Amino acid sequence: MLKFCRKHDGAISVFLTLILIPTLLFAGVVVDGARIYGSKNMISGAGDLAMNGALAGYDGDLNDAYGLIAMSKTPEELSSNLQDYFEATLSANGLTPRDFNKALINLELLEGSFQASGVEGTQIYQTEVMKQEILEYMKYRAPVTFVNRAILSKLDQFKGIDKEKKAVESQIDFESGLADLQEKFDELLELVEKHTQVYRNIPSTSQISALIQKTKDNYGRMCFLAIGYDRLLNCTVAEQGDLRGLLDQYNDLAVRCAGGIKGFEELLKMEKIDCGMEDPYSLLNGLDTQSDDYREIRKELSDYEANTEMWAEQLEVIHKEYKELSSETLFQITGIYSYAEAGFDSAIKIEEKMAELKQEMKGCSTQYEKWQGAISDLDSSGAKDEMSAQAANYEAFFSKDNTDEFEQMIDNNKQYYGEIKEVLEDMIFAGNQVIVAEPSAVIDPLAAQMSASVNTQQGLDQQAKAMLKENWGDSPYQFSSDKDKKDIETTDFVKYLREELCKPDDSSDKEKSKEEAKKWDDSLAERLEDYKTFFMTDDIPEINLQEVSKGELPTNWLKAAAVQTASNSADIKGGMSDKNNRKEISNSAKDAMKNDNSSLELLSGLADMIQGGAEAVYMTEYVMGMLSYYSVSWDGEGNEIKDPLSLSNSCLKDHLIYRAEVEYVIWGDSDSRDNVVKTKAMLFAIQFVSNAFFAFTNSTLATDAARIAGFFPVGVLGRAAIKAALLAVVSLIETTDDVIQLTKGEAVDLLKDKNNWETWIWTKGGSGDKEHGATAVKYEDYLWLLTCIQLLIPSKQAGILARTADCIEINRTKGNVENSLKTRYTMVKLSADVRTDTFFLQKVGEQMGTPVDENTFVIHYKGIQGY
Repeated sequence: MLKFCRKHDGAISVFLTLILIPTLLFAGVVVDGARIYGSKNMISGAGDLAMNGALAGYDGDLNDAYGLIAMSKTPEELSSNLQDYFEATLSANGLTPRDFNKALINLELLEGSFQASGVEGTQIYQTEVMKQEILEYMKYRAPVTFVNRAILSKLDQFKGIDKEKKAVESQIDFESGLADLQEKFDELLELVEKHTQVYRNIPSTSQISALIQKTKDNYGRMCFLAIGYDRLLNCTVAEQGDLRGLLDQYNDLAVRCAGGIKGFEELLKMEKIDCGMEDPYSLLNGLDTQSDDYREIRKELSDYEANTEMWAEQLEVIHKEYKELSSETLFQITGIYSYAEAGFDSAIKIEEKMAELKQEMKGCSTQYEKWQGAISDLDSSGAKDEMSAQAANYEAFFSKDNTDEFEQMIDNNKQYYGEIKEVLEDMIFAGNQVIVAEPSAVIDPLAAQMSASVNTQQGLDQQAKAMLKENWGDSPYQFSSDKDKKDIETTDFVKYLREELCKPDDSSDKEKSKEEAKKWDDSLAERLEDYKTFFMTDDIPEINLQEVSKGELPTNWLKAAAVQTASNSADIKGGMSDKNNRKEISNSAKDAMKNDNSSLELLSGLADMIQGGAEAVYMTEYVMGMLSYYSVSWDGEGNEIKDPLSLSNSCLKDHLIYRAEVEYVIWGDSDSRDNVVKTKAMLFAIQFVSNAFFAFTNSTLATDAARIAGFFPVGVLGRAAIKAALLAVVSLIETTDDVIQLTKGEAVDLLKDKNNWETWIWTKGGSGDKEHGATAVKYEDYLWLLTCIQLLIPSKQAGILARTADCIEINRTKGNVENSLKTRYTMVKLSADVRTDTFFLQKVGEQMGTPVDENTFVIHYKGIQGY
């Protein structure tokens, strides 16, 4: 061996060195690596313990009141304590750097490197955070409360409620619209009667032609009379001769005078003689009163006096005949014209009314088809059959098409009366329409111009003819037509109109109709007072959450504010007293149902949706159990609860918007009272839909409503509208009673039958004792359903949870703003730089040109923890 070593001279040492150096290097690296990895584990443990310490300081009040877990202080507030916990854990072995030779690992926190903070987005109000905590809290509570609520057994009755709404709404739309249609048929009948009156009174074509000819002849006669009268009345020509001879001539002419206008020539001569005798009584002057001459002249003067009176009388006869003929002519021609005009106008109005009716019928037909479609969609077979039977009563009305003959006759009469009207309007005398102007008013001025030259009977006749010819001109003096008037009363349509559409029922009684209308109007008015009281919210605090919180609410932080809608309680108007009031009450009934169609559709399908919506059920139970609502202070028997408690046994009366929280969660209106009003309106709408559906499909109620409608003196379509209005009134009364019970925490049946319906019209269909079944719902059940519906919709879930957080926030910060959920984190994060001692790695680093910090290695730690 010695020889071998000497022979190789140091080769062994080199060889051993080559083997040992790598071994030592590897061992040093392994040891330092073990220290580093061991240090990391120790630092991680220290960080976990420190963060668990922070999480252990949860908010007890929040947990006790609402079952939520979040840190009572922010990590920043706990930072100094957490650093102490962290450092203490690092040095838990009790060694110092001097004792490094006794310890494998020595750790030291670098000054200023420790940082602790909450994880942003993990505050308790954050949607997903709150959702998970609620689900965790309710995972063993919700099944119990859900079973106790027995909501599943009540859900089936909501199936098809959206279809029921459409059916009832369509029926009210259709039947209430029949009142307008009835009014138009009544107006048409009035026009038909006017048209028939014309037919019965207007003369025949030949008679009209004769009357036109007579009118022209009368105008000729009036010209003759007017000229003669004017000539006699205004004659100033004096006959020349001796006084005695003129007197004798005057009396002789009087004897020969034919009278009236026939004696025109004699009368005119007499007037001229009279103008020539200045003083006939002067003939007696100087005569002996006992002489024969005196007696003879006295007799002639007496005859003169009598003849003068006769002349005046004959002038009056002429004037009277003239005036009477003028009035008679105008009366006769305007009478015919009035009939023709009335017939023509009524024909046009009938055509217009028929066009309106056809348009209205199209609308009614569309409504009828819509109603039939809604009926076919119904699920309930019994109600479906009843409503189908009601709809079938109108099939005959829409199937009738018997207006062709009637419309043809109307068109014929319109043309015929139009022709008469046109001919009469074309009759002109001296530029004036004969049917307008008083003949004497037109003729008198013309006669005055032509009378001065007339002195004989022949001259008078010639002047009259000339005057007629000149002023009548080309005006017609006869009438003919290839048409003739026709009697529309013979048509099937008018018979149908009179005997079916517009004929009141045999039981029609105006006094009874007034009594029944007043009776139901009084009942409705009484219930409307209760209805107004139902929507009053003076018994809950009037608080605006945005104002109270100054905008510091989770909905604002999360930008999840609900879209604001008006608090729309239906304005119930109208009654049974008249058509307009009945129309208003039908419209009010439709308005009462128009609240939230989407909610009704979701309610209808909730029974199926809820099967796979356990999370929504859990969250709904949490909202209903932890927050107050309007009827929370009432038990199911209508008794007031003094101190209502939440699911966590907290006093609900201490909540800021006590009795309005769940309503706020559903609607999100910042005004606490508005949310309650919206909820009540929704409840009224749902309950009214169900009640109206029962009323309109119950044979007893429908029969009695039709019986009452029969008292009203209206046609068949009007009676249908009255029946619909009365059923709407009955439904409104019943619903008002129901919702008032709901607000007192009492149960009300959604599905009515003869035993739990109370508002009967005439005949009591059942016990009417309001016997509630197991499926009767309460105010809180409605809230549960409305809340669950929204939680089942992903887009609305965040809003519900945010508003739930609003209620918690406002309740916690009303006494202390430091309790804000904004500072309640559920996760904490921690970072720190820790130095651990090493030996060999630094030496290797120096050789490799890497700068080192003494014999240490800095570990950068980051950790995160949550509940």
